[in-house]
Amino acid sequence: MFLSAVLRGWRQRGWRWDTLQRGRRRVVHIEYPPRKRSPVKKLHDSYDKLLFVCQGYIDRLSIEKLPPALQKQLQEIRSSPVPLYDGRLPWSEDLQKAIKRTPVPCLAFATGHSHHLLEVFTMEEVLALERLIPEIRRGFAELKKRLPEEEAASARARHRALDLTE
Repeated sequence: MFLSAVLRGWRQRGWRWDTLQRGRRRVVHIEYPPRKRSPVKKLHDSYDKLLFVCQGYIDRLSIEKLPPALQKQLQEIRSSPVPLYDGRLPWSEDLQKAIKRTPVPCLAFATGHSHHLLEVFTMEEVLALERLIPEIRRGFAELKKRLPEEEAASARARHRALDLTE
């Protein structure tokens, strides 16, 4: 009579990436889909990833621009040993005036089919990633060398069904 949604099978079970997407906090923000962007490039012909360069922004809270009451409230939230809500101040015009927005150019990655925003990188992050390329290539080479050993180990550990029929 009272069957749960899981037993009925019509509800989505488990975590969904697209439902978690909006709540994900990023340091760099972009208006997505962007109005002004570079031409979209496909990462590779066989992959479904798009990349483009667009204008983003970073929001920073200037505590000294807050009124004294909000400064005190923020200090209490940060010094509390027990997490109070999510550590945010209530939204107000005073809070909006204390936020400093800095525009930054960024590289954005999105999926080709559903156009979900995957990640946004600033120029500094892209340069840091470029410096890591030799290490990344060494890691790929090491894994490629170990591939035959791992394939042999997985073949030995592969599940074999028991023949229980007589």
